[in-house]
Amino acid sequence: MQQPSSSAHLPDHPNSKPPGGAPPAPAMGYPAPNGNPSPAAAAAYYAAAPPPAAANGSAPAAFGVAYPYPAPPHHHPPPPTHHHHYPYPQPPPPPPHHHHHYAYPSPPPTCLRRLLAAVVGAFLLLGAATFIVWLLLRPRAPAFSLTSLALSRVAYSRANASLSASFDAALLAANPNSKLSVAYFSPLASVSFAPSSPLAVASLAPFGQAPGNTTTLAFRLVVEDAYVGPDDAAALKTGDGGAVDVQVRLMAVAVFDRGGWRTRRRVIRVMCDGVKVVFRGKNSTEAAFNGPPRRCDVVL
Repeated sequence: MQQPSSSAHLPDHPNSKPPGGAPPAPAMGYPAPNGNPSPAAAAAYYAAAPPPAAANGSAPAAFGVAYPYPAPPHHHPPPPTHHHHYPYPQPPPPPPHHHHHYAYPSPPPTCLRRLLAAVVGAFLLLGAATFIVWLLLRPRAPAFSLTSLALSRVAYSRANASLSASFDAALLAANPNSKLSVAYFSPLASVSFAPSSPLAVASLAPFGQAPGNTTTLAFRLVVEDAYVGPDDAAALKTGDGGAVDVQVRLMAVAVFDRGGWRTRRRVIRVMCDGVKVVFRGKNSTEAAFNGPPRRCDVVL
């Protein structure tokens, strides 16, 4: 029996090439026991018997030679990292943030802003100028003094406690401002026995004063059947004369002027209280204020 030639067998060595240029069969095998086999084990493996022949006497079946190959390395899973203790693999995601978008009104146009800025600036400049002028021309309250006070035709009725008399008074007004003139509007004069209500009230004519001017204001107040209380009319009941306290007051609207600059209207009150008027004798119908000018209180 003719032995098949060695050329009919597949090469047993991995570096040999198959005859006829046929592509090699796919490698089939198992992993080697270790990555670097010994030379004796490799020689024994390659000296093994060739594959058996076919049953019909043809060429042996072409089976790929199983060659050992190194086994893949065994990778152990990394140990779990315990940073936080959550019932989930990862911490829950943060809650979503809700951004509220508000619609802001559009800014005013540039021309309107400039106009408002100009108006505000004008008011500020006007206020500053007025304040500076007020500091330079600060008005001082006028000074008033009672120079004379006389009662005439005094008649007191004990039956109905009424009084009839005439009061003649004179006030000296002095303007202490050297740069401001002052004008008095709607002056009202009144007279009373302290501390009762006014016995008579009269309207006086408006008047004015130049800077540093002194003016005498004389007026008469007539009382007709005015009620007088028993305490105020004690000196009138006896008819033996004596003295009574009289209050003379003046109220007006004052305006200070300096060229074209004027102050606002201010109410001025002049109070001459506790002026003692003495009767001239027994059953006298006349009484007068005897003494130097009496300084009055002024409220501006």
